[in-house]
Amino acid sequence: MNAPSVAGRSPQYAVGAALCVAVLLAIWHQLSLGRSPAVMPSPAQTLDALWDIVTDGSLATELALTLMRAATATVLALSVGVLFGWAATVSPFADGVLAPIRAILQGLPPIVLIVCLVLWMGSDPSITIIVCATVMVPIIAAATASALRSIDPHLLELGTGLQLSRARRLVFIVVPSILPPIVAATGAVASGSVRVAVMAELLSAPDGVGAAIAQTRTLLQTPALFAWTLAIIICALLVDLVIRFVVKRWTALFSPSDRAATGRTRKGTRTR
Repeated sequence: MNAPSVAGRSPQYAVGAALCVAVLLAIWHQLSLGRSPAVMPSPAQTLDALWDIVTDGSLATELALTLMRAATATVLALSVGVLFGWAATVSPFADGVLAPIRAILQGLPPIVLIVCLVLWMGSDPSITIIVCATVMVPIIAAATASALRSIDPHLLELGTGLQLSRARRLVFIVVPSILPPIVAATGAVASGSVRVAVMAELLSAPDGVGAAIAQTRTLLQTPALFAWTLAIIICALLVDLVIRFVVKRWTALFSPSDRAATGRTRKGTRTR
């Protein structure tokens, strides 16, 4: 049985979530009692620090840089991943050539890649984009190859029987068949790319949320450290919700059953 969507959650779900948040805040408050803010700031002190970085504009500035790098990495990984997946599907030789590259990218820890790139490139913002894209490429490539191999051969035969051109078969058969799994895979890794971007910025970038966190750590500004952490958690959750919504809409748009139902409602329409 599938889990209900966020919009269809029961009131018990909301009560349980609110209760959990309240308990976590109470535990956090208890841990902060009698301790210096440099060691364990309270929730109130963290909110004050969060308000400070919101009002001085640093949150919007640094967060925009981090999200821009994560989005750029997602576009780059989508382009390279789709190309890798397509090449591995159409050519066994290309599949063999790309297999070691996929294995290296899948097994390479991001932190090792960050350290190596810092040694080679110094403090460069492009390191964040490279690391995020490296994490996403193997997943998108695998989703693309799997989607291409799972295209219904009867649909391809039907397109040939209808004497559709290669371009029309690509637009009306291939793309609608492979787009949902590719979009779903991209969405799954794109939401995590924000966290990877922050980790990469922490060690390599002169700006961004990760760099701001590194500065608070150096200056022992623990309330600000907690405030940046809370901000990136909220941002990652919002990005994940947006991506889930987009993936759901795109998947429904290109779902064969939905397209068939739409086609039945359009009387007198035919494909040539």
